[in-house]
Amino acid sequence: MSHAAEILSQGIRRVLISQMVLTLLTAGAALVLLGSAAALAAFYGGGVALISTWLLGRRVSRTPETVKQNDAVNQLALYAGVLPRFIVTLALLAAGLGWLKLAPIPLIVAFGLAQLGFVINLASARQRPG
Repeated sequence: MSHAAEILSQGIRRVLISQMVLTLLTAGAALVLLGSAAALAAFYGGGVALISTWLLGRRVSRTPETVKQNDAVNQLALYAGVLPRFIVTLALLAAGLGWLKLAPIPLIVAFGLAQLGFVINLASARQRPG
């Protein structure tokens, strides 16, 4: 794995950890405020965000090994991974809301808050020297 890919993989790991913490906090708050059904929905919503980030990490880690021509081809390979991630995310959210009949508000709120893991890590990366 190249140095750039290793740095990206470390970033993805940090995002996943942030998302796990945010998901657990959101599910805990839902449990205390709204009950166990809301906590389950919040946990599911955060889990969908985690799966989406994990898929991104897989794509990032595989791209440098499979495509070695140039930066434009590497970017194209990364963009090609967006559509499957989007479809998986939509399918999981639809399954949680439609098939599993989970509470929509805690599910969507937890999904959104877990996505803040990217923002948190972006802010912390800008503060780090180097």
